[in-house]
Amino acid sequence: MKKTTLGGSAMKKKPAFYLLGLAAAGAGAAGGMAAVGNRLYAKAMTPQKREADYEDPNDTQKEGRAWVRKAEGFRSATIQALDGLILWAAVVPADTQSHRWAICMHGYHDTHEAMGAIGLHYHQEGWNVLLPDQRGHGESEGDYVGWGYDERLDLVGWINYVLRRDPQAEILLHGVSMGAATVLMATGGALPEQVKAAVSDCAYTTIEAQMHHVLQNFRDEYIHAPLPMPTGALFSMLRKTALRRAGYDLRDAAPIRAVAQSKTPTLFIHGVEDDFVPASMMGKLYQAAKCPKSFLWMPDAGHANAVGTNPRLYWTAVDTFLQDYFPDQD
Repeated sequence: MKKTTLGGSAMKKKPAFYLLGLAAAGAGAAGGMAAVGNRLYAKAMTPQKREADYEDPNDTQKEGRAWVRKAEGFRSATIQALDGLILWAAVVPADTQSHRWAICMHGYHDTHEAMGAIGLHYHQEGWNVLLPDQRGHGESEGDYVGWGYDERLDLVGWINYVLRRDPQAEILLHGVSMGAATVLMATGGALPEQVKAAVSDCAYTTIEAQMHHVLQNFRDEYIHAPLPMPTGALFSMLRKTALRRAGYDLRDAAPIRAVAQSKTPTLFIHGVEDDFVPASMMGKLYQAAKCPKSFLWMPDAGHANAVGTNPRLYWTAVDTFLQDYFPDQD
């Protein structure tokens, strides 16, 4: 009797349906991962045009912001970034002629006003003050956050802006949080000799390490993944999404590598109670730095609030450090 071929046909079709099922499941998983990557990107990489909300700014912060808004001689400045973006900054010239310039870089989801307390001090000491809005923030163009990697080149643009107007300038770079990372990454490259020193206040070692910390400790604020996912997998999704949408590798945002190449004298500051950028990161940055350096642990200070927690201690440390590089500051 001739054997039926029905069974054979069914057996041949089964692997095809099985593979189609696997492909559909794989596509669904890939789509799910892409969705998670996009949600992470929206939270971590999308800039904010207005200043972050402060529920209870301290007196130092309030005074600094008020000064920026009403500073005598305040004027706007713009430059074009290497990628064509128009970047904006506030310039507050010294009350009397001076070649000293403090370029003050704000952090993530802030604007130039967040550096008002820093700028006010330098202005009171007789400096010209330049307060940029980082790309994508405030009045500056841009649709993604570079975590200091692209911003380092923007900072070089602002240095050149100052030097075109004042070839005798003596320049200080002072940054807080992502602004500090921007400063450190800029010092890792070749800078004009007119850049005399830098102050890094609560910078992270790498954005990869920072994202791991945030995703471990503040995950609910950043992502609601459909399934529990290790931080490494989440960062990998964000990294791939950033490479595709912003065009750079997040692993290149690494201040700790930059300070190993820096020749710019640098003061490292970090709040002991900082739970957002771990205080231990300052120790790692300090150890990696090959430049002339000093450090200040700020007791009781949380993230990006060292100057507001104890202004006297903060400025005593900063001014003492700068005396070696701006010797007639007094």
